[in-house]
Amino acid sequence: MGALAHYLETEGIPTTQISLIAKHTQIIKPPRALWVPFELGRPLGAPNQPQFQTKVTQAALKLLEADQGPVLESFPEEAPDSAGTENEETSTWACPVSFSPPSADQSEQEEMAGALHRELAKLRPWYDLGLEKRGRTALVTFDPESAATLITDYLVRGEPSSPPNDLSPGVALRLAAQDLRAFYFEAATSRPGAQVPDSRTFNSWFWNETAAGKVLQAVKEVCLQSSDQELGMTAKMFLVPMPQ
Repeated sequence: MGALAHYLETEGIPTTQISLIAKHTQIIKPPRALWVPFELGRPLGAPNQPQFQTKVTQAALKLLEADQGPVLESFPEEAPDSAGTENEETSTWACPVSFSPPSADQSEQEEMAGALHRELAKLRPWYDLGLEKRGRTALVTFDPESAATLITDYLVRGEPSSPPNDLSPGVALRLAAQDLRAFYFEAATSRPGAQVPDSRTFNSWFWNETAAGKVLQAVKEVCLQSSDQELGMTAKMFLVPMPQ
């Protein structure tokens, strides 16, 4: 967007934008940008908060008053939670199953891979229940077992044992990670009576309390050392959110 803004400005069209990653914006130096301290994918903060979203939008539009740039200002407020108030049920949300510890007599990587597959097996009945009720899933490319296998192959072997023929290793890894996170969300929220957490609460649980989160963080470190530039870029940009 920053590069496009430069082009539009040369045509006499004033531009402003919202930035979620200040470092990138500082490098591109768009004419006007408002950096917001929100999670990726939520440039206006939280859903169902029209007053707050309007405030963010107005702050971005106000930058148009600057005749020239680059101008990069910071939005001074954190986003409210999606419910509008701190909810005790949300803040204490946890997955509906408890996970067993890893087995012994394995390498650290094999222990982590085994823990991920055990988690997946425990969550699968809740995922199937949710799929039956909804009739749809956010998983696009991989089924849960295939996604976990591909990801743990990178951890244990440094490469997938059978990568999809039509996908590069970097793309396959990114899509598998997306499908695995979607599986965990759908499974963990499908138990009858389970609370649906906001994204910040779910992310905190996924990245800090599950083997899946630990495996993806470990895979990121493995792939950052890869000679495959696309794989390294995938690890750097797409596997683990920056706040984690």
